[in-house]
Amino acid sequence: MAAPKIARRPRPGLSKLGRVGKDLRLGTRVVRSARALPAGEGEPVAPPLVQSVAFDYRSAAKQDEVFASDRAGYVYGRYGTPTTAALEMAFAELDGTAAAVCFASGMAAIAAFVDACAVASGGRVVAQEDIYGQVRALFERWIREHGAKIDFVDATDLGAVDRALSAAPTTLLYVESIANPLLRVTDVAALAKLAHARGATLAVDATFASPVLTRPVSLGADVVIHSLTKYVNGHGDVMGGSVAGSAEVAKAMRDRTILDGAYMPPHEAWLCIRGMRTLDLRVRRQCESAVRVATHLASHPKIARVRYPGLASHPEHELAKRQFGGLFGGVVTFDLKDATKPAAFRFLDSLELAASATTLGDLFSEVLYPAISSHRRVDPAERARLGISEGTLRLSVGIEDADDLIADLDAALARV
Repeated sequence: MAAPKIARRPRPGLSKLGRVGKDLRLGTRVVRSARALPAGEGEPVAPPLVQSVAFDYRSAAKQDEVFASDRAGYVYGRYGTPTTAALEMAFAELDGTAAAVCFASGMAAIAAFVDACAVASGGRVVAQEDIYGQVRALFERWIREHGAKIDFVDATDLGAVDRALSAAPTTLLYVESIANPLLRVTDVAALAKLAHARGATLAVDATFASPVLTRPVSLGADVVIHSLTKYVNGHGDVMGGSVAGSAEVAKAMRDRTILDGAYMPPHEAWLCIRGMRTLDLRVRRQCESAVRVATHLASHPKIARVRYPGLASHPEHELAKRQFGGLFGGVVTFDLKDATKPAAFRFLDSLELAASATTLGDLFSEVLYPAISSHRRVDPAERARLGISEGTLRLSVGIEDADDLIADLDAALARV
């Protein structure tokens, strides 16, 4: 029996709505069906999740223009996807920048930007000394393995920063808005003036602050970096990072995602969009509870020191008041009087409500022990110099009732 003839159309067997023609065999029809949604009025209140890795073109010429970036469009998941692009547009708006690019993790975002901005071209970086331990470990590895020119400085000492910037031509000044885990607050406006006077770019990792507390670009920063894993997503089920800045920065970051392959997949982007909806509500609740927790711990007999920008004892308290609009973040760092690993382990093992976990910014409270996790790769002597002892613990306050969280901390401290 002769095979039925297939009508010649722009795409064999497919109508404009993506329906498969009856003149195709079953095997072809099941593969090619449901490639488009039926037309109809009404817009979804949740953005569509476009999982497709590839995108079909009826015009090779148009596809060529998209590959050349001469036409807006999508060609392959590593080059961009509609769902991830929606998140990027939202984050550029939140950060007040021309564009943003999202990565598979916060570390991927940091590595891509710092390498592209400075390290790959031999440029010099001046970096805050008490940044997230894994970032510092990455920078130190680049120094050892590639001879990268990276110097560390106390970013809260403006005189020291100016001396570091003027010691040699500098491409990038890299800081955190609220340092991880010691919660030092950097004066972004002052640092921007110092960096720009020396011809350097200022990049601010604003993960701990989130856009709810600060928009560094409004203070003079050039680039804003976030670990979207933390407050932006806020549900402990997504990893991601973002770099927001000028169109030129975004173009360089897009090139990195294409060649290095660290672009944020669409499902993770969709979950970040979902989590971002409640960012303002969550962060405000977490900040309110963190003030109560910090105040309580400051008077606890088994606590040697509490670091929290909302306490008058914090060295940058006045700066935090000006820079963050009355909020002080949802992270509280404290030191046990018994500054030993066994005491810290007893405390962590005794927690019932707060999780002993290595992240932050989630709905639920989490306690991290920097000496064995975030700052494990940092030399112990350098950790001690910075102020991270074996009794230092970092608490990310969740949205639980503050009284319940305080009771859980007290019960764990009773066993130290």
